Amino acid sequence: MKSKSTYKHHKFNLSIYLPFASCKFQEYLAYRANVFMFLIGDILKILCMYFLWKAIFVSSGQDILKGFSLPDMITYLLLSISTASCIPQDTGQIVTEIKNGSIVMTLIKPISYRLKTYFTSLGDTIYTIIFLMIPCLIASFIINYIYGNLSVYTVSGILLFIISFCFSMYINMCLNFLLGCMTFVTLNIWGILQIYRAINQLLSGVLIPLVFFPEWAKNIINYLPFASIISTPINIFLGKYTGVVALQAIVLQIIWMLLLHISTEITWRAVVKRLVVQGG
Repeated sequence: MKSKSTYKHHKFNLSIYLPFASCKFQEYLAYRANVFMFLIGDILKILCMYFLWKAIFVSSGQDILKGFSLPDMITYLLLSISTASCIPQDTGQIVTEIKNGSIVMTLIKPISYRLKTYFTSLGDTIYTIIFLMIPCLIASFIINYIYGNLSVYTVSGILLFIISFCFSMYINMCLNFLLGCMTFVTLNIWGILQIYRAINQLLSGVLIPLVFFPEWAKNIINYLPFASIISTPINIFLGKYTGVVALQAIVLQIIWMLLLHISTEITWRAVVKRLVVQGG
């Protein structure tokens, strides 16, 4: 019989979760037409936002708005929308598994449900990085080359962006997991989910750079976890956050990672008991 310590070691052996990421990646490869339509939707978003901001720059008669030039803004749009797509909203999967009871089949196995969820999301992220984010990065390089704005690309900025992006992915996974756990309390969280997504898109910087918010609002929003998801990695990439400011932003991401990790641990332990009570 396996000891309890052996069971825990197996449960948190990360290598056993890699097939979940691989399976999700292969699922996207299998349903290429469906994924292609989602990618087209993201491209249309980028085009709509591009024409909107181009009109704003033309009507303002200024080359720089709040520290952003037009090529800066185009790069921001490319990265914000592609980054938002790379960070999956997997709450729906958690909700479905809880509502139809299939979550029980995972709970009886010697694996962590949270890690299984995170690695499944990782497969989603890897696919989107390859087929959306990398093309967007190439497009931004071409655009900045045309505008003579290649100074935005630095080795340190790119490395810090990669680190910050990884942190932002984990923060978002934790937030989605916490949201999914609400299904244990109320079986239908559709309304809550829509409100959360609207708040997330607004306060993370997907729709508009946070620098355009009023000063009092910006000082609050920058310390919320939403800003760490989109705004922080992109501002690091664009060189808006450098030196001490960039390090402070990454430290804030680490703090939110720790706080949300602890929150998911406590919440999961509480709600899984509720599932046992409901399901017998």
